[in-house]
Amino acid sequence: MNIALTGGGTAGHVMPNMAILEDLYKYFDKVIYIGNKEKMESEICKKFHVQFYHCDSIKFDRSKLVKNLTIPLKLPSYIKQAKKILIDNNIDIVFSKGGYVAMPVVYAAKQLKIPTVCHESDFSLGLANKLNSRFAKGIITCFDSTCKKRNTKVFENPIRKDFFNADPNKVFAAYGLNHYMPILLIVGGSLGAKAINDVVYDSLDELCRRYQVIHVCGNTLKPISHKNYIQLKYVDNIQDYIAASDLIVSRCGAGASTEINALNKRALYIPLQNKSTRGDQLLNAKYLTQSGYALMLEESKLSPKNLLLMLEKLSTFEKKVYRYDRGNNSKIADYINRIAIENPRPIFV
Repeated sequence: MNIALTGGGTAGHVMPNMAILEDLYKYFDKVIYIGNKEKMESEICKKFHVQFYHCDSIKFDRSKLVKNLTIPLKLPSYIKQAKKILIDNNIDIVFSKGGYVAMPVVYAAKQLKIPTVCHESDFSLGLANKLNSRFAKGIITCFDSTCKKRNTKVFENPIRKDFFNADPNKVFAAYGLNHYMPILLIVGGSLGAKAINDVVYDSLDELCRRYQVIHVCGNTLKPISHKNYIQLKYVDNIQDYIAASDLIVSRCGAGASTEINALNKRALYIPLQNKSTRGDQLLNAKYLTQSGYALMLEESKLSPKNLLLMLEKLSTFEKKVYRYDRGNNSKIADYINRIAIENPRPIFV
Protein backbone atom coordinates (compact mmCIF):
# COMPACT_ATOMS: atom_id res chain seq x y z
CA MET A 1 0.00 0.00 0.00
CA ASN A 2 0.99 3.64 -0.54
CA ILE A 3 0.38 6.69 1.64
CA ALA A 4 0.42 10.44 0.98
CA LEU A 5 1.25 12.82 3.81
CA THR A 6 0.11 16.42 3.66
CA GLY A 7 -0.03 19.58 5.72
CA GLY A 8 2.21 22.59 5.88
CA GLY A 9 2.88 26.26 6.35
CA THR A 10 4.77 25.85 9.62
CA ALA A 11 7.07 23.21 11.10
CA GLY A 12 4.26 22.27 13.48
CA HIS A 13 2.30 20.96 10.50
CA VAL A 14 5.24 19.09 8.99
CA MET A 15 7.47 17.63 11.71
CA PRO A 16 4.81 15.31 13.22
CA ASN A 17 4.57 13.71 9.77
CA MET A 18 8.33 13.20 9.77
CA ALA A 19 8.18 11.80 13.31
CA ILE A 20 6.07 8.81 12.26
CA LEU A 21 7.97 8.01 9.05
CA GLU A 22 9.92 5.10 10.50
CA ASP A 23 6.73 3.44 11.72
CA LEU A 24 4.82 4.13 8.50
CA TYR A 25 7.45 2.26 6.48
CA LYS A 26 6.52 -0.88 8.43
CA TYR A 27 3.13 -0.84 6.70
CA PHE A 28 3.48 1.15 3.47
CA ASP A 29 5.65 0.51 0.41
CA LYS A 30 5.67 4.14 -0.69
CA VAL A 31 5.42 7.34 1.34
CA ILE A 32 5.09 10.67 -0.48
CA TYR A 33 4.45 14.22 0.71
CA ILE A 34 2.12 16.68 -1.00
CA GLY A 35 2.57 20.31 -0.06
CA ASN A 36 3.57 23.74 -1.29
CA LYS A 37 7.11 24.05 -2.67
CA GLU A 38 7.30 27.66 -1.45
CA LYS A 39 6.74 26.60 2.16
CA MET A 40 9.09 24.84 4.55
CA GLU A 41 7.65 21.35 3.98
CA SER A 42 9.62 21.13 0.72
CA GLU A 43 12.99 21.67 2.45
CA ILE A 44 12.10 19.45 5.40
CA CYS A 45 11.17 16.60 3.06
CA LYS A 46 14.60 16.85 1.41
CA LYS A 47 16.28 16.41 4.80
CA PHE A 48 14.20 13.31 5.51
CA HIS A 49 14.50 11.90 1.97
CA VAL A 50 10.76 11.92 1.36
CA GLN A 51 9.52 12.26 -2.22
CA PHE A 52 7.84 15.67 -2.45
CA TYR A 53 5.06 16.80 -4.82
CA HIS A 54 3.93 20.39 -5.17
CA CYS A 55 0.27 21.35 -5.11
CA ASP A 56 -0.98 24.92 -5.18
CA SER A 57 -2.92 26.12 -2.16
CA ILE A 58 -4.57 29.26 -0.83
CA LYS A 59 -4.73 30.43 2.77
CA PHE A 60 -7.82 31.69 4.55
CA ASP A 61 -6.85 35.23 5.60
CA ARG A 62 -8.48 36.28 8.88
CA SER A 63 -7.34 39.88 8.49
CA LYS A 64 -8.41 40.38 4.84
CA LEU A 65 -11.79 38.71 4.52
CA VAL A 66 -12.47 40.08 1.02
CA LYS A 67 -9.41 38.21 -0.25
CA ASN A 68 -11.07 34.93 0.78
CA LEU A 69 -13.76 35.38 -1.86
CA THR A 70 -11.31 34.01 -4.44
CA ILE A 71 -10.93 30.68 -2.63
CA PRO A 72 -13.98 28.96 -4.26
CA LEU A 73 -12.72 30.08 -7.68
CA LYS A 74 -9.18 28.75 -7.26
CA LEU A 75 -9.73 25.63 -5.17
CA PRO A 76 -11.14 23.37 -7.97
CA SER A 77 -7.95 23.66 -10.05
CA TYR A 78 -5.83 22.90 -6.98
CA ILE A 79 -7.96 19.84 -6.25
CA LYS A 80 -7.40 18.70 -9.83
CA GLN A 81 -3.61 18.95 -9.31
CA ALA A 82 -3.85 16.88 -6.16
CA LYS A 83 -6.02 14.22 -7.80
CA LYS A 84 -3.40 13.66 -10.50
CA ILE A 85 -0.67 13.20 -7.89
CA LEU A 86 -2.78 10.74 -5.90
CA ILE A 87 -3.71 8.69 -8.98
CA ASP A 88 -0.18 8.68 -10.45
CA ASN A 89 1.21 7.34 -7.16
CA ASN A 90 -1.59 4.82 -6.51
CA ILE A 91 -2.22 6.30 -3.09
CA ASP A 92 -4.33 4.16 -0.75
CA ILE A 93 -4.69 6.61 2.15
CA VAL A 94 -3.99 10.25 2.99
CA PHE A 95 -2.70 11.40 6.38
CA SER A 96 -3.35 15.11 6.89
CA LYS A 97 -1.74 17.25 9.58
CA GLY A 98 -3.98 20.18 8.72
CA GLY A 99 -3.24 23.68 7.58
CA TYR A 100 -4.45 25.29 4.38
CA VAL A 101 -1.90 23.31 2.34
CA ALA A 102 -3.82 20.11 3.12
CA MET A 103 -7.20 21.30 1.84
CA PRO A 104 -6.85 20.49 -1.89
CA VAL A 105 -5.29 17.10 -1.12
CA VAL A 106 -7.99 15.99 1.30
CA TYR A 107 -10.78 17.20 -1.02
CA ALA A 108 -9.14 15.35 -3.92
CA ALA A 109 -8.97 12.18 -1.81
CA LYS A 110 -12.67 12.52 -1.02
CA GLN A 111 -13.55 12.74 -4.70
CA LEU A 112 -11.40 9.68 -5.46
CA LYS A 113 -12.85 7.78 -2.46
CA ILE A 114 -9.40 7.47 -0.89
CA PRO A 115 -9.72 7.30 2.92
CA THR A 116 -8.26 10.15 4.94
CA VAL A 117 -7.03 10.36 8.51
CA CYS A 118 -6.88 13.89 9.94
CA HIS A 119 -4.57 14.79 12.83
CA GLU A 120 -5.05 17.81 15.11
CA SER A 121 -2.28 18.66 17.58
CA ASP A 122 -3.88 21.73 19.17
CA PHE A 123 -6.50 21.92 21.88
CA SER A 124 -9.09 23.03 19.30
CA LEU A 125 -9.64 21.98 15.69
CA GLY A 126 -8.10 24.26 13.08
CA LEU A 127 -10.25 25.53 10.23
CA ALA A 128 -8.84 23.03 7.71
CA ASN A 129 -9.40 20.12 10.07
CA LYS A 130 -12.92 21.31 10.89
CA LEU A 131 -13.74 21.10 7.20
CA ASN A 132 -11.73 17.96 6.42
CA SER A 133 -12.93 15.97 9.44
CA ARG A 134 -16.49 15.96 8.08
CA PHE A 135 -15.58 13.14 5.71
CA ALA A 136 -12.41 11.70 7.29
CA LYS A 137 -12.50 7.99 8.03
CA GLY A 138 -10.35 8.61 11.09
CA ILE A 139 -9.58 11.62 13.28
CA ILE A 140 -6.66 11.82 15.70
CA THR A 141 -6.48 14.45 18.45
CA CYS A 142 -4.21 15.01 21.44
CA PHE A 143 -6.99 16.00 23.85
CA ASP A 144 -10.26 14.28 24.74
CA SER A 145 -12.32 17.44 24.32
CA THR A 146 -10.99 18.49 20.89
CA CYS A 147 -13.42 16.43 18.82
CA LYS A 148 -16.42 14.36 19.94
CA LYS A 149 -17.01 12.40 16.74
CA ARG A 150 -17.20 8.62 17.10
CA ASN A 151 -14.26 7.97 14.78
CA THR A 152 -11.88 10.07 16.92
CA LYS A 153 -8.85 8.53 18.60
CA VAL A 154 -6.68 10.32 21.18
CA PHE A 155 -2.91 9.93 20.93
CA GLU A 156 -0.05 12.20 21.91
CA ASN A 157 1.54 14.59 19.43
CA PRO A 158 4.22 12.64 17.51
CA ILE A 159 7.86 13.37 18.38
CA ARG A 160 10.84 11.97 16.48
CA LYS A 161 12.37 9.05 18.36
CA ASP A 162 15.87 10.58 18.19
CA PHE A 163 14.49 13.54 20.12
CA PHE A 164 14.93 11.52 23.30
CA ASN A 165 18.63 11.09 22.53
CA ALA A 166 19.11 14.79 23.21
CA ASP A 167 22.71 15.69 24.08
CA PRO A 168 23.10 18.98 25.99
CA ASN A 169 26.88 18.66 25.88
CA LYS A 170 26.80 19.43 22.15
CA VAL A 171 25.41 22.89 22.94
CA PHE A 172 27.80 23.50 25.84
CA ALA A 173 30.75 22.57 23.65
CA ALA A 174 29.60 24.51 20.58
CA TYR A 175 29.30 27.84 22.41
CA GLY A 176 31.67 27.44 25.34
CA LEU A 177 28.87 27.64 27.91
CA ASN A 178 29.54 27.09 31.59
CA HIS A 179 27.55 25.01 34.08
CA TYR A 180 27.47 27.66 36.81
CA MET A 181 25.19 30.22 35.15
CA PRO A 182 21.63 29.22 34.17
CA ILE A 183 20.77 28.90 30.49
CA LEU A 184 17.68 30.62 29.12
CA LEU A 185 16.40 29.37 25.77
CA ILE A 186 14.08 31.73 23.89
CA VAL A 187 12.37 30.31 20.82
CA GLY A 188 9.44 31.71 18.87
CA GLY A 189 8.66 28.88 16.49
CA SER A 190 9.76 28.18 12.94
CA LEU A 191 8.51 31.56 11.66
CA GLY A 192 9.82 33.58 14.60
CA ALA A 193 7.95 35.76 17.08
CA LYS A 194 8.51 39.48 16.57
CA ALA A 195 6.63 40.58 19.70
CA ILE A 196 8.76 38.33 21.91
CA ASN A 197 11.99 39.14 20.08
CA ASP A 198 11.50 42.91 20.42
CA VAL A 199 11.00 42.65 24.18
CA VAL A 200 14.04 40.39 24.46
CA TYR A 201 16.17 42.92 22.57
CA ASP A 202 15.01 45.66 24.96
CA SER A 203 15.81 43.45 27.97
CA LEU A 204 19.19 42.07 26.95
CA ASP A 205 21.30 43.88 29.56
CA GLU A 206 19.32 42.43 32.46
CA LEU A 207 18.66 39.04 30.85
CA CYS A 208 22.35 38.53 30.10
CA ARG A 209 23.31 39.57 33.62
CA ARG A 210 21.16 36.74 35.00
CA TYR A 211 21.39 34.07 32.30
CA GLN A 212 23.32 32.69 29.38
CA VAL A 213 20.75 33.48 26.69
CA ILE A 214 20.25 31.35 23.58
CA HIS A 215 17.81 33.14 21.29
CA VAL A 216 16.34 31.32 18.28
CA CYS A 217 14.85 34.25 16.39
CA GLY A 218 13.31 32.71 13.28
CA ASN A 219 12.63 35.02 10.35
CA THR A 220 12.60 38.13 12.56
CA LEU A 221 16.31 37.95 13.44
CA LYS A 222 17.92 41.32 14.15
CA PRO A 223 21.73 40.92 14.33
CA ILE A 224 22.89 41.88 17.83
CA SER A 225 26.12 41.15 19.71
CA HIS A 226 26.07 41.00 23.51
CA LYS A 227 27.95 39.21 26.27
CA ASN A 228 26.22 35.95 27.33
CA TYR A 229 23.97 36.17 24.26
CA ILE A 230 23.83 33.64 21.41
CA GLN A 231 21.61 34.47 18.47
CA LEU A 232 20.44 31.88 15.95
CA LYS A 233 17.90 31.97 13.14
CA TYR A 234 16.89 28.30 13.21
CA VAL A 235 18.27 25.04 14.59
CA ASP A 236 17.71 21.48 13.42
CA ASN A 237 18.70 19.81 16.68
CA ILE A 238 16.32 21.75 18.93
CA GLN A 239 16.23 18.80 21.35
CA ASP A 240 19.86 19.43 22.32
CA TYR A 241 19.09 23.08 23.09
CA ILE A 242 16.02 22.19 25.13
CA ALA A 243 18.01 19.60 27.08
CA ALA A 244 20.79 22.13 27.79
CA SER A 245 18.41 24.81 29.06
CA ASP A 246 17.28 25.55 32.59
CA LEU A 247 14.41 27.85 31.58
CA ILE A 248 12.57 28.24 28.27
CA VAL A 249 10.47 31.04 26.81
CA SER A 250 8.36 29.96 23.86
CA ARG A 251 5.23 30.43 21.84
CA CYS A 252 2.75 27.65 22.52
CA GLY A 253 2.32 25.76 19.31
CA ALA A 254 1.47 22.12 19.92
CA GLY A 255 4.78 20.83 18.57
CA ALA A 256 7.03 23.08 20.65
CA SER A 257 5.05 22.61 23.85
CA THR A 258 5.00 18.81 23.47
CA GLU A 259 8.76 18.68 22.93
CA ILE A 260 9.49 20.94 25.90
CA ASN A 261 7.10 18.98 28.10
CA ALA A 262 8.51 15.63 26.98
CA LEU A 263 11.94 16.66 28.29
CA ASN A 264 10.31 18.08 31.44
CA LYS A 265 11.71 21.59 31.21
CA ARG A 266 10.37 24.67 32.99
CA ALA A 267 8.69 26.82 30.38
CA LEU A 268 7.06 30.22 30.16
CA TYR A 269 4.62 30.27 27.26
CA ILE A 270 3.69 33.49 25.50
CA PRO A 271 0.92 32.32 23.14
CA LEU A 272 0.29 34.07 19.84
CA GLN A 273 -2.68 36.42 20.19
CA ASN A 274 -3.70 38.56 17.24
CA LYS A 275 -6.16 38.71 14.38
CA SER A 276 -4.20 36.15 12.35
CA THR A 277 -4.84 33.30 14.80
CA ARG A 278 -7.94 31.47 15.98
CA GLY A 279 -6.60 31.42 19.54
CA ASP A 280 -5.27 27.86 19.48
CA GLN A 281 -2.00 28.74 21.21
CA LEU A 282 -3.85 30.49 24.02
CA LEU A 283 -5.97 27.39 24.61
CA ASN A 284 -2.85 25.20 24.55
CA ALA A 285 -1.13 27.44 27.10
CA LYS A 286 -4.16 27.60 29.41
CA TYR A 287 -4.37 23.81 29.44
CA LEU A 288 -0.68 23.44 30.27
CA THR A 289 -0.75 26.03 33.05
CA GLN A 290 -3.95 24.66 34.59
CA SER A 291 -2.42 21.16 34.50
CA GLY A 292 0.70 22.32 36.34
CA TYR A 293 3.12 21.85 33.44
CA ALA A 294 4.07 25.47 32.73
CA LEU A 295 3.51 29.19 33.29
CA MET A 296 1.91 31.63 30.87
CA LEU A 297 2.30 35.32 30.07
CA GLU A 298 -0.31 36.77 27.74
CA GLU A 299 1.11 38.74 24.84
CA SER A 300 -1.01 41.76 25.76
CA LYS A 301 0.91 41.91 29.07
CA LEU A 302 4.32 41.28 27.58
CA SER A 303 6.91 43.88 28.59
CA PRO A 304 10.56 43.79 29.73
CA LYS A 305 9.44 44.17 33.35
CA ASN A 306 6.81 41.41 33.20
CA LEU A 307 9.12 39.07 31.31
CA LEU A 308 11.78 39.36 34.01
CA LEU A 309 9.22 38.93 36.79
CA MET A 310 7.79 35.78 35.21
CA LEU A 311 11.25 34.33 34.69
CA GLU A 312 11.97 34.83 38.39
CA LYS A 313 8.76 32.99 39.18
CA LEU A 314 9.63 30.25 36.69
CA SER A 315 13.00 29.62 38.33
CA THR A 316 11.26 28.28 41.46
CA PHE A 317 8.23 26.77 39.69
CA GLU A 318 7.53 23.16 40.73
CA LYS A 319 6.65 21.65 37.39
CA LYS A 320 4.43 18.59 37.26
CA VAL A 321 6.31 15.62 35.78
CA TYR A 322 5.14 14.71 32.26
CA ARG A 323 5.50 11.14 30.97
CA TYR A 324 5.46 10.92 27.20
CA ASP A 325 4.37 7.59 25.71
CA ARG A 326 7.40 6.31 23.76
CA GLY A 327 5.12 3.92 21.83
CA ASN A 328 2.91 6.74 20.61
CA ASN A 329 4.21 6.94 17.02
CA SER A 330 3.78 3.23 16.37
CA LYS A 331 0.20 3.41 17.69
CA ILE A 332 -0.59 6.21 15.22
CA ALA A 333 0.95 4.31 12.29
CA ASP A 334 -0.96 1.16 13.26
CA TYR A 335 -4.23 3.12 13.40
CA ILE A 336 -3.62 4.65 9.95
CA ASN A 337 -2.87 1.22 8.53
CA ARG A 338 -6.09 -0.22 9.98
CA ILE A 339 -8.13 2.61 8.43
CA ALA A 340 -6.51 1.91 5.04
CA ILE A 341 -7.27 -1.83 5.26
CA GLU A 342 -10.86 -1.31 6.40
CA ASN A 343 -11.57 1.30 3.67
CA PRO A 344 -9.95 0.09 0.42
CA ARG A 345 -10.04 2.72 -2.29
CA PRO A 346 -11.38 1.94 -5.77
CA ILE A 347 -9.00 0.68 -8.46
CA PHE A 348 -7.75 3.59 -10.60
CA VAL A 349 -8.28 3.02 -14.32
